[in-house]
Amino acid sequence: MDVDEVAAELYGLPPERFTPTRNERSKQARAEGDRELATQITALRKPTTAAWLTNLLVRSHPEEVQLLLDLGRELRDVLADVEGDELRELTRQRYQLVSALVSQARALAQARGRRVSDEVAAGVRTTLEATLADEASADVVAAGQLTDVLEVAGFGISPSGGRAAPAPTAPDVREKAAPVTDLESERRRRAQEQAQRQLAAAEKREARARQIADETAQRLREIHDNLVAAAAVVTRLRAELEQADNEVADLETRQESASSDEQTARQELEAASDEVVAARARAAALHDP
Repeated sequence: MDVDEVAAELYGLPPERFTPTRNERSKQARAEGDRELATQITALRKPTTAAWLTNLLVRSHPEEVQLLLDLGRELRDVLADVEGDELRELTRQRYQLVSALVSQARALAQARGRRVSDEVAAGVRTTLEATLADEASADVVAAGQLTDVLEVAGFGISPSGGRAAPAPTAPDVREKAAPVTDLESERRRRAQEQAQRQLAAAEKREARARQIADETAQRLREIHDNLVAAAAVVTRLRAELEQADNEVADLETRQESASSDEQTARQELEAASDEVVAARARAAALHDP
């Protein structure tokens, strides 16, 4: 047993089981004579509800979370070179993916009988958005051992600033100056090549974003269908329960009536038995000389 193994276990538990299990593991380490490990285990912080829910999302839907981490890596690589409509489209794709993951996190919590407040959901959202802005945040989230929400302002790269271009080198005085027409042609050629590279990169990002959006939409449809099916089951069970309650009430009424009838019958039986005894006595007396 080491601290990484214990941390992997603890941060996969429901919040109410974190502290008792941590104390148990620390006690176990002390019993085995490893006081340093016991101290390390005791120092592990209990996650907030939003952090626990994010850890649960990472552990339950690793592929979907990886899509977000991949998108964040691409955004950090290209954001300094995009602007306008392209930047707005990337922002929209980011919002859709994060919203879908927050919905999945809510569904996971509800499946475990837990209500997710708007504040907790907002904490999950800011944590997921932090993975888009910062590589270190992405690594922490991917580990599934958060203790609190993450917040990063902006993307760390100004979308309008761009990277500084290298300073032009001084012309070699030994070379003959090229004609103006050749220079203009070269500028156009380079501009066209740059435009083609930007177009290819934009098309790649668009295809990737469309794939993510389609996959997310499909998952949302599946979640919706599951919720509709679950609601239908709940409605049916409630109807069956109501019918069973009515049947129980009817049987109880009939039982009370039958019990009363039984008591009356027993009383009549006792009276008839008494009459039989008396009649037998009278008959016996008449036959006795």
